Amino acid sequence: MERLEVEAQATGKTLLVLDAVSDGDAARLYDRLGWTTVGVIPDYALFPDGRWCDTTVFYKHLPAG
Repeated sequence: MERLEVEAQATGKTLLVLDAVSDGDAARLYDRLGWTTVGVIPDYALFPDGRWCDTTVFYKHLPAG
């Protein structure tokens, strides 16, 4: 993720947005890495077995540079 942020910043990006399964490993990782939670969209995506899951949306501002 750090490499992604560096590459994005190098191309002039100042805002990144992503989403992850709520309460999943990725969502916990993004939280630990300093991403800001926008909110949760209930029943937004499907697990591989067809069950619905909530999705958490995150953003992160990058320094201009």
